[in-house]
Amino acid sequence: KYKVLKGLRLIRNLMVKDIPKELFSGIVEVDETYLGGQKKNKRKSQLKKDKQIFEKESKRGFGTTKQPIFGILCRSGKVYAKLVDRTEAGDLLPIISGRVKVGTRICSDTWRAYTGLATKGYVRGKNHINGLEGFWGYLKRQLASRGGIRRKRLPLYLAEYVWRYNHRKLSIKQQVNRLLNLVAKI
Repeated sequence: KYKVLKGLRLIRNLMVKDIPKELFSGIVEVDETYLGGQKKNKRKSQLKKDKQIFEKESKRGFGTTKQPIFGILCRSGKVYAKLVDRTEAGDLLPIISGRVKVGTRICSDTWRAYTGLATKGYVRGKNHINGLEGFWGYLKRQLASRGGIRRKRLPLYLAEYVWRYNHRKLSIKQQVNRLLNLVAKI
């Protein structure tokens, strides 16, 4: 069992490195979400730990101890997601600048962190972010089916589901071959 888990961890580590290299362009969606169990599903010891963290650290999001994740989806079919500490403009705008081509139309919700996009050279889109919301739903369903994962393993699972989403149009055989090619490059 341990060897299987070690092999899966190796593959997930490779998936972390197999992210889209090109800058996103065209119509792009940006959004943030939070991962973590519902309060009613947590043990009392975990609730106590969350309360200590909440009182010690500054509030995340809307006063939550859940892990924030920021995502960018290009409507041509690729997604990029990253764990972030905070979801303020100073945290998210550098990520957008590094992953999205200047002049691109960016669709977002009304979160205040996105108000500075026009000054950075991006065109604000007043359109939906349903594609990225769909990815968040997919991610949360997949993680829930695991019955919960440790927070320290979250980056690997996030990379796995981003990779799966980005390569969903490939056949299973093509996906396996891509992974084998990644393994061969080690």
